[in-house]
Amino acid sequence: MEFIDSHCHLHLPWFDNNKIKSVIKDARTNSVTHIVNCSSDPQSFKQVVESGSLSDISVTLGLQPTLANELTNADQIREVLERGTKIVAIGEVGLDYYWVKDDSKRLRQESLFQSAIELATEYKLPLVVHSRKAESRCLDVLEKFAHTPVLLHSFEGNLEEVNRSLDLGYLISIPTNVVIRKNRRKVAKRAGLENIVLETDSPFCAPSPDIKENTPKNIPIAAKKLCEVMDSELDDLSKVILKTTKQFYQI
Repeated sequence: MEFIDSHCHLHLPWFDNNKIKSVIKDARTNSVTHIVNCSSDPQSFKQVVESGSLSDISVTLGLQPTLANELTNADQIREVLERGTKIVAIGEVGLDYYWVKDDSKRLRQESLFQSAIELATEYKLPLVVHSRKAESRCLDVLEKFAHTPVLLHSFEGNLEEVNRSLDLGYLISIPTNVVIRKNRRKVAKRAGLENIVLETDSPFCAPSPDIKENTPKNIPIAAKKLCEVMDSELDDLSKVILKTTKQFYQI
């Protein structure tokens, strides 16, 4: 039995290079055989790209929506790609209406988001999408502009938004705090086993309030909880989610 952490942030200020190696070792001990490490800020691009030299790690590069105050396009990701750097997806990118309330700033987020979508199309890479409190608008933008596979990271849409996501062929990523968050469990059940993957969003979204720093080793904790939600055996659930994750990222 094996698992993949489909989305986490193993980089500074939370993890230095030595700590990343320790995190990988702990993950392997807990049957997590692969980790998708995400940088959503150019400040951590270099460290995350370097982590991809480790056999257990694949890399995604994105631009968190709040960076739209400083950036107008995805050229910083393009510069990395033009050097021939191997990444498995563009992301996380998207919209965030939780932290950003101003309409003009939200429009700047859309411009940055569209630039990232265009880059993903150009390089034929899938998209990992951040949609916090902006699920419906994110789906509007994606439906209009996205032409590559889409993974909705840490998605908390309502029933209509989940159904719309599935109609569009998108996957939904369930974070490890599904153990303690009822709405996460509702989303997973609505989506169905064939349409979900698992993530830690490390160091965030811990499966217990007692865990101060979430790491990939906790993926099986969430998987066991999902077995209750999905009425599935752990071995079956792990096989389905493993296959889905590998197909999406082509790893």
